[in-house]
Amino acid sequence: MDNLTVVHSNELIEASYNLSLDEVRLISFVASKIDSRKPNIGEIKIYPNQFAEAFGLDSHNMHRHLIHAIKSLANKSVTMRYDEHNNMVLPWLSVGIYARQPNENSHVIVEFSQRIEPYLFELKERFTAINFEYAVRLNTPFSFRLYQWLIKAKNLNKNKQGEAVVVELEIDWMKTQAGLNGDYERWGNFNDWVLKPAIEKINRNTDISVTWQPIRTGKKITAVRFIYALEKTTQSKPARPRLHRRPKVKAGSHEEGVWMRKNLALLLDYEAKLKAYDAEAKLNLPDLRKMAEYAAIAEPELQQRLKKEIEERTTKKAA
Repeated sequence: MDNLTVVHSNELIEASYNLSLDEVRLISFVASKIDSRKPNIGEIKIYPNQFAEAFGLDSHNMHRHLIHAIKSLANKSVTMRYDEHNNMVLPWLSVGIYARQPNENSHVIVEFSQRIEPYLFELKERFTAINFEYAVRLNTPFSFRLYQWLIKAKNLNKNKQGEAVVVELEIDWMKTQAGLNGDYERWGNFNDWVLKPAIEKINRNTDISVTWQPIRTGKKITAVRFIYALEKTTQSKPARPRLHRRPKVKAGSHEEGVWMRKNLALLLDYEAKLKAYDAEAKLNLPDLRKMAEYAAIAEPELQQRLKKEIEERTTKKAA
């Protein structure tokens, strides 16, 4: 899986949990940084500026927001089916680490719990992948969960009717899995405040177009039938951004650092858009070298990744 993909096991997608938007974003961001085919990589670093850039957020106080998300996520769990008669409750994280006195180079660290590990790592079957770009655009927890449920359904033949995918979800089930038990008891409230806004976000921001119909049992609406089709994209190849010209400042100065970070953000965004357009697309070597230079000031792990890629491509080219 490329680093723009969020992959969860189907069991985790169907599980019951209640997360805030910041917590959903944290889980999605971390999931986009791992290879779900491989074993648990342990501790994962998250840099506030990268997180803010990924979701188009203001980086001011982002470290504080991440700390709050980690603290709250450490106290939350996932409930899923254990066997025919029992459920099991699993913690999301085994550890979260953050700086007591953060500075511009600070980061946070998370590690998924051993119990949740089988649903995120070494996945060989019964999993669903979504494009991280769409996860970013779905800015409510329910719209993210609903999109996952719908995409999961397209992999099952029983849900296909021609080019359309049809799936029925019980209202009580959706509310339970999304942590909305006891809320929006009336169908009208659930439809107006939860379901309709989520579908509008999905239709506006993702690769599927959804319609829906309420299903009645007697006089009561008990389920929703969703019908959707994948949109055929005519996306054009993204254009390389124009980088900021180096200001006339001293090497190693704060002003030089600001310039380097701005250009690094432009190239990272360009790289992400290239891979969203074509998973095999790569930046050219001059741009990779620029990124490695810019990353030297604050992104040592990114710099190492870039240096390794430059070396591999240079060696292959020479051969």
